[in-house]
Amino acid sequence: MVCDICGKKGARIRRVTRSCGRGRSTFLIENVPLVTCPSCGESYLTADTLKEIERIRLHWRQLTVVKRMPLAKFGGAA
Repeated sequence: MVCDICGKKGARIRRVTRSCGRGRSTFLIENVPLVTCPSCGESYLTADTLKEIERIRLHWRQLTVVKRMPLAKFGGAA
């Protein structure tokens, strides 16, 4: 894959989890495709991915499933 930032070949798609919202309306989106380039070190979301994230954000109440999960707070140095 060619990187949209530097134009070099070798960019890869990683699947990540993103959080959206605040407070009681916070939710996670799993398996979001993130393009990463080893040549320039940049990571970015494509326009199609951003459109899908926006669609999910607008309809999150219909698209989410409530799950319980453990939560840890980062306590290390800033």
